[in-house]
Amino acid sequence: MNASDQAQPAKRYEAIHNLLFVVETVLTLSLLIGFLLTGASVWLAHAVQSRAANPWLQVALFGGILVVGMKLIFLPLNWLGDYYFEHRYHLSNETPAGWVLDELKSLGLSLGLGVPVLDVIYFLLRRTGPDWWIWAGLFMLVFGVVLSALFPVVILPLFYKLEPLENDSLRQRLVGLADRVGARVGVYRLSLSAKTKKANAAFAGLGATKRILLGDTLLNNFTEDEIEVVLAHEMAHYKHGDLWKMIGWGACTTWIGLGLADYALRRGLNRFGFTDVSDLGAFPLLALALFGFGLVILPVNNAFSRWRERKADRTALDLTRNPAGFGSAMRKLAAQNLADVTPHPAIEFLLHDHPALNRRIALAEQWHSK
Repeated sequence: MNASDQAQPAKRYEAIHNLLFVVETVLTLSLLIGFLLTGASVWLAHAVQSRAANPWLQVALFGGILVVGMKLIFLPLNWLGDYYFEHRYHLSNETPAGWVLDELKSLGLSLGLGVPVLDVIYFLLRRTGPDWWIWAGLFMLVFGVVLSALFPVVILPLFYKLEPLENDSLRQRLVGLADRVGARVGVYRLSLSAKTKKANAAFAGLGATKRILLGDTLLNNFTEDEIEVVLAHEMAHYKHGDLWKMIGWGACTTWIGLGLADYALRRGLNRFGFTDVSDLGAFPLLALALFGFGLVILPVNNAFSRWRERKADRTALDLTRNPAGFGSAMRKLAAQNLADVTPHPAIEFLLHDHPALNRRIALAEQWHSK
């Protein structure tokens, strides 16, 4: 498929996922507002409190019911976005049974991680008074660091098979690249092809869990020069300390969001008949404030991410001195992943955490060795 043949399907594919994002956003807001205004949140809070005396168990039951309920409500949209349209555009290898199994695993993770987080937040609401949001932000920072460390060794293997890369020449090449930025890592093959035709690679983990992850869909379709350039971009993130910068940025925005949520929660208590910020029935107020802040800050977060991605692209070119390989890799990624090479600037600004591929290719074409 040449560039012109690819452009229209890619733009339609992008438009579909943007529309699904809007539908999911509107549905989430509608559900939270309805949950609050109909009194359903108060009813559910009273129901769990009548069955459990322990406040930790009350929050766990309340959160568990919400997680399962939201999963069921959003299941059709998840199927459209993650299964139907992926198959329609010939990007998926996943079977119906495999998709259902992944949804169950995702539900299990949401219950296993999300419910304890909610329990801690409500403990802080009960015990730390007006400073709860400061302590909650600190907890979320620590939780994020732990999750980043555990992701490649605990969470990712639940969905994809990982095994050490057998291609010794490529492995040595990538390990040498990692050495140049001061990283000591293992190189692993990630079995993406069982579920998708899309190509991807990553550098994940912290400390002893750091590892290079190469999708088999990348290994099967890209040259070693192209793979090296893709991984040089990931190594550049390590060289620049971008993971820690993103964690720090996320911590700052989380504290701002929690502080605004505390303000909104306290302003809304009397209006909706709640007596305290720790009232479970007031959860929709808290969730609406956090979700609304997340929407407002999304373009800012994406702009920050695009800035770091541009720096990583430039460093990848400096490390490999291979602009032709970089451009070739970007074009292959666009073709294999059906990416819109030239998204509308407004869409890029609002929703993209990476620069548009045409900008990344242009950067390679304009790069000059130092």
